[in-house]
Amino acid sequence: MTYFPTRATPPHNLATLVATMLIRRAIRPFLSASSFVIAIKLPNGVDVELYELAARRLLNPDHIIDTDVKPLVDAASEITPVGWNLISKFRHVNRAVLFYTDEDEISADLSLMIDYRTEITPPDAGHFKAAAKKLGLPITESDAIYLATKSLRDVRLAIRPGRPIDRLVRRLKALPPADVEPSPKMAAPGTLRLECMDGYGQAKAWGLQLASDIKRWMRGEIEWRDVDRGILLSGPPGSGKTTYARALANSCGITLIAESAASWQAKGHLGDMLKAMRKTFASARAAQPAILLLDEFDSFGHRGVATDGQNHDYKVQVVNGLLECLDPGDGREGVVVIATTNNPEAIDPAFLRPGRLERIIDIPLPDGEARKAILEFHLRHEYVGDMEQFRLSTEGWSGADVEKLARDARRLARQDGREEVTEDDVLAVMPPVVRLTDDERFRLAVHEVGHAIVGYTLRPESLVKVTITERRPPTADRNHMGTTQFDEPVPLMATAKHFQDIIAIFLAGMAAERAMLGDHFTGSGGNASADLVIATDFATMIERSFGFGDDLLTDMGSGGRPMESLRLADPTLQKAVRQRLDAEYKRATGILLDNRRALEVLASRLSENLELSADEVREVCSVSGSKTTRKNRRRLGS
Repeated sequence: MTYFPTRATPPHNLATLVATMLIRRAIRPFLSASSFVIAIKLPNGVDVELYELAARRLLNPDHIIDTDVKPLVDAASEITPVGWNLISKFRHVNRAVLFYTDEDEISADLSLMIDYRTEITPPDAGHFKAAAKKLGLPITESDAIYLATKSLRDVRLAIRPGRPIDRLVRRLKALPPADVEPSPKMAAPGTLRLECMDGYGQAKAWGLQLASDIKRWMRGEIEWRDVDRGILLSGPPGSGKTTYARALANSCGITLIAESAASWQAKGHLGDMLKAMRKTFASARAAQPAILLLDEFDSFGHRGVATDGQNHDYKVQVVNGLLECLDPGDGREGVVVIATTNNPEAIDPAFLRPGRLERIIDIPLPDGEARKAILEFHLRHEYVGDMEQFRLSTEGWSGADVEKLARDARRLARQDGREEVTEDDVLAVMPPVVRLTDDERFRLAVHEVGHAIVGYTLRPESLVKVTITERRPPTADRNHMGTTQFDEPVPLMATAKHFQDIIAIFLAGMAAERAMLGDHFTGSGGNASADLVIATDFATMIERSFGFGDDLLTDMGSGGRPMESLRLADPTLQKAVRQRLDAEYKRATGILLDNRRALEVLASRLSENLELSADEVREVCSVSGSKTTRKNRRRLGS
């Protein structure tokens, strides 16, 4: 029998218990392992002694003081960082936890010895409430929130036997105020948190809720079944989907692992790809809680597309393998998956089920205020130039475009020997503004007013406003030069007429151009979000999806463009869709000819002012005395 002398374990107090909670979460996957070296990055160096104490408690709970092989807990900066000194230091160490606050503290030699790196964030109010409950100490919500703003070192110094928490808080508040910490908005891009990001809308709200849920799960307040499993982020290139995942991981205070179909496929043949896929998910589970980012998710394909293709069997096995990883038999506790795409229609619907990627969230291009906030962030809030000019000149830009602009402006300032970025720097690196010609702007106005007049005639209460730009778009995209905005919920019991009216409204822009100018420009077609494409898909739905056609045959289509796949395989359907489009185009043209004077007046006004309100459209249409408008309004109101 071997005897190991022990010494008494000192009792916990509020500060050491909170530190232990955070360290336990960071090293929990390794607590049962016999050998490891873990490096933990701390938010600051003030509390390192408390975290070291917590780690020693966890690695050596019995406080054994005489063994040949001992755990090591130390600050990385205290270790001689090179060569044989490291070998000597770790010769009799089986488990080690090293703390650091800066990457420079981890030398190249030391990094070779580290098995795993992680990071902890400062404790929040929930940690103090949980610790107080375990110690049997009463604590108020406001006191817990206040303690979360202080260093654990200060909290520990204020703790005395018999001193209740409210008196502890009063002692801390009596201290002279320290230098104010910078707000999250001032954080460097490398430490970007979701709280200080703009332009993400619903995705930001979801992410902040996830961060709250994960922290509550880490404290044992909720079960993993109460945490969302994952989402599909959809947005155009440059909209910041990958940046969002990094910021979310920072806000959650957990590990981010990023992979893609391409990175897995680069490992070799099908077997190698599946092996790499499973290894990534295993790594994420070992690092739990973790966020696993799967970029360009549409690259995995859709099993319902090109089923007779040469690579279909390969695609099926890849999709099935990924489905197994996303929803394994033993669950996916501690791992949230975020997939990104700019083509959600190309994704196999089996991925979008509960327990896998549970919802689709769109990340649109940032609006003017969001672009302003993005620029301010990347310029460290130094730029105080004409933000209105910036907003107008960057219409249609992505967050990545704005970030590059800020980088170019900072570079220009450095070349001039300055740290501060001026308005001239920003304007100098912006692409030149090219305005539309008078004829181009008028054509654009005619197109949008066509949508507005037909929309007002068929949906008199739903029109909101009409806008056009006076600048050429920075890319070849012609679908963001003008917008006719309607606000109308999808009816619970839509009939064929509802969809017929939608088709007429979408075709009205092209019809207005032809009626006034004799032809139409390419903006009516050419991509998946163009008027003609959307109208054609709605016409296909009428014929094949909802039983509104000449027969009751119903089919939902398949693949990334299901309505298109239906048309390609059915000449009879093509004919029916063509007839339906022709009929609604004719109806839209008739409404516009009846409102010819209103079309001319409103197009001239929109070309000049760049925006029309619904009231302006209503007033001009009523003055024009359109019988069609009055007749439709009476019929819709009956």
